[in-house]
Amino acid sequence: MPFVHDHIQRVDKNHATGINFSFNDREAHGRIFRFPNWTEPHYKHVRGSAGVSTVVTFSSLEYLVDDYFISVVCEDVEAFVIHQLKNLTHFSLNTLETDGDKKMLETIINRMCRCLENSLQSRTQKLKVEQLSLSVLEINQAVSAVNLLDREILRSVILHLPFEDQVFTADDFIPLIEGQGRQRLDLRIKLHKFSVEVLEEVRKLLTSTSKQLNSITINYKTIKCIELIVEAEHSSDRNTVKFSIDHADDPIEEMTMLNLSDNKCHLNILEVPSIMQSISSHLECPEIESLRKVSRGIRQCVDYIKPDPHILVYFMLLKNSSSVVIEMMNGKIEAHYKGSLEQEAVRIVNDFDLNTRHQKSRMNWLYIGMDEEIWKLKEKDDSVRTKVFKLLRDVLASRTSPLKAKTLTTVITMSAEILTMLQTINARSHSIVCILMSSQYRDAAKVKCGPKRMRSASVSG
Repeated sequence: MPFVHDHIQRVDKNHATGINFSFNDREAHGRIFRFPNWTEPHYKHVRGSAGVSTVVTFSSLEYLVDDYFISVVCEDVEAFVIHQLKNLTHFSLNTLETDGDKKMLETIINRMCRCLENSLQSRTQKLKVEQLSLSVLEINQAVSAVNLLDREILRSVILHLPFEDQVFTADDFIPLIEGQGRQRLDLRIKLHKFSVEVLEEVRKLLTSTSKQLNSITINYKTIKCIELIVEAEHSSDRNTVKFSIDHADDPIEEMTMLNLSDNKCHLNILEVPSIMQSISSHLECPEIESLRKVSRGIRQCVDYIKPDPHILVYFMLLKNSSSVVIEMMNGKIEAHYKGSLEQEAVRIVNDFDLNTRHQKSRMNWLYIGMDEEIWKLKEKDDSVRTKVFKLLRDVLASRTSPLKAKTLTTVITMSAEILTMLQTINARSHSIVCILMSSQYRDAAKVKCGPKRMRSASVSG
């Protein structure tokens, strides 16, 4: 019986927006995202007088299940996959770092891949997921799973090869990529050693499947051929090499040629405001930004029209190596920032201004978070925290109309800056929920703001 799945379904009928499971040979961690909350079950193998059991922990409660831990995990994975009706932004089955039994971990990886394949085969319709992340022993395990997904929705595949002796060839990946159809794929491979042999296979893959790919990114622990890589972006601090593919041979310009009578008229119809208005009303944030980069004339037309980016979720997290996640109906954007906290704060807010400046529709969720260490700063060292909310207040106040957000979640202290910022969020037809942090990080309160009220009630941290 699917233990965690059934418990969650009793209290929350919403379908998941993202599903992550990480495991080794002794335990597993889950994270099930259900807007605007998430559940984090933990499964741990225990051995007692009655035999092998599993301690399952979630929602601050512990349960003892009389079965091997990976069997309990697989039943939950199968239930979540089979009963999922809505699109998932991401689905992940990956190994945790471990110094345990390699043979046992190999057995568990095989079982998890088989569990995923069986549950996907049991569905009446293909699962719609934008990003799939898997730890595999053989590439064909990923191919089997990907072929059971809706390829029109799939945008990114991340494969983790957890053992040092794992190798791959370009031919292994061709069946995975060739079935992609119109939606180009971003492929990421996580491995131990980036060698000359790996480089050659990546180049073969790029040559044979470039029309179906946007990029291939390699995450490595050691690299032996960096001096030979001239066609890729190398990030030594993140141990990544990214091979981007230029699709300049298929520019939007080719779609904007009109044949008038027998004469070819090089008229860029995307520079006509009425036509751009019609086209852009169906676009989302990434497509709008891509259009702006095509030509100066198109950029001026887009800026004149001011199309709504249709952002559903905007997630900002300030910490060492800050991040932003933007979700739309048909995709997701992730950005990561490097620099001092103050520099990151400025860049995050500037990007927030650029991305949401013309947002007219209501967001489902706006999240503004900060790492625990930032909230522990003494008042005299509080410049970063204060600066973020001052900048956000200025950005929101500069809008022609208040930003609409169904739910605002933010880890804050109730200061004048925060109250001023809240006044710039439209609360006329919905509520705003904030997490208010006291001097102790774990103490929190939930505030509900409406057009004529603000009330506070205690909640657990």
